[in-house]
Amino acid sequence: MNVIQELHLFEDGLRSAQPSPIHGWDGEKWVVDGSIVAMLEQEQGAELCARIDAAADNARKAMAGDPLRAVEYAHAAADAQAFIAEGYPKKAVPLSVSAWVIKGRTARQAADQIIAKAAQFHESLLTLRTLRLKAKEQVKAQIAKGKTDLANQVSDEAIAAIRNVVSDLAG
Repeated sequence: MNVIQELHLFEDGLRSAQPSPIHGWDGEKWVVDGSIVAMLEQEQGAELCARIDAAADNARKAMAGDPLRAVEYAHAAADAQAFIAEGYPKKAVPLSVSAWVIKGRTARQAADQIIAKAAQFHESLLTLRTLRLKAKEQVKAQIAKGKTDLANQVSDEAIAAIRNVVSDLAG
């Protein structure tokens, strides 16, 4: 018994089915079309970069919470910094600092804690930015080399590192 390969009718005659979307007909046979492969790899790179951006966006939201709370914290840090610069005057404690004077905490301790927390938050934001931008460049470099597996690995590792920044700040 002879098995005949399934043939399809194209504008120029009968031929076997297109093996995949990345194949093109060269007049005699199906061949991988490098331009289609490159386009698909670029799309994959863009998708990986978008995943990295989304992870960083989610991390910032988790760290800062409500945007108005972030503004409140920034004002408290500015007030605390001014209070410290003035030498911790006992009769001129800013309201945002005195709000943290609870559970036996002094105004000086409150101001110092506010500044420390603001510095930690700022450092975490810089870490997120560095991780995000570095990973996106590495993904693009791996895609340009045609190494999609390595690009995926870079993306996965960056997303895990970004999530760790959030858990480290919370901890």
